[in-house]
Amino acid sequence: MTTLQNRGYEGWINNDSAGDAAFRDAFQENFPETDYSVADSGSSTLMKGLFVVLVILGILAILGSGIIWIQQQDKGFLQGWKGILAAFLLVGVGIFGASLLADSANPDEAENVDSITQQQAIDLVASFDETSDHRWSIIIIGGDESIAGSFEIGDTHPSILDPDENPVDGWASAMRDNVWAPLGIGVSMQWIILGLFVGCAMGSAGAQARSVFSQLTPKSRTSEFFGFFGFLGKSAAMIGTFLYGIASSTFDSRVAILTITIVILIGTFMVTRIDMEEGIRVAEEEDARALAEVENSN
Repeated sequence: MTTLQNRGYEGWINNDSAGDAAFRDAFQENFPETDYSVADSGSSTLMKGLFVVLVILGILAILGSGIIWIQQQDKGFLQGWKGILAAFLLVGVGIFGASLLADSANPDEAENVDSITQQQAIDLVASFDETSDHRWSIIIIGGDESIAGSFEIGDTHPSILDPDENPVDGWASAMRDNVWAPLGIGVSMQWIILGLFVGCAMGSAGAQARSVFSQLTPKSRTSEFFGFFGFLGKSAAMIGTFLYGIASSTFDSRVAILTITIVILIGTFMVTRIDMEEGIRVAEEEDARALAEVENSN
């Protein structure tokens, strides 16, 4: 018996959670005997962790050097949008390589494998019709011909999409049918791709925001302006978390992500309305006025 991420039955089904009560009542008796006690932590993995950190730092150093080199190419093939594309590809190769490294890691010690008898599997399939009020999925692969291929998917499983009831699910359904499924891209690789684009976009956005703000800030009032900048940053972190929490608890995680996306798009539009030349001119005028006041006072 295998479970997602090899966490075991106890790693997913809570022992006393009300949300998992229907699943436990219908199916738990057909699974291996549960053990929710705290297991031995085993031998120390400190040296392995340090080695992984060094590998990650090495990958980051290579990626950073490559991006810096691309940025320094004022002329030639990597100028403009080609340089941006090359940076995306460089980061993508790094993330993909790291994912392959993680997938190739094998535990030193053999893990205990849970198993169920054929009769338990038959009884499990027979209980599929008892309830669907849960968030899990079960599939029988191989075994007795009468149950091979049988599966159960709960009504609240994350993969359940209903565009008629939730319009946001329409986008997820369209991506699944037209992009992920034809290309054979699983959930893990989807998250890697998402992380690639979010990292490149949000990382550069933060640096660009400070750069733009510094050009619009009068040197004579730097502390005042950057204090306000820091306050807005902390406020945005609180407001974004609040919006996500409200949306995810009221609807689902897809709607919550949509609310954050809308906020980002609004901010992107507002940035396009900034008149940099006028802002720099006003900042220089303020510096000149402040300098004149200082000279007059002396």
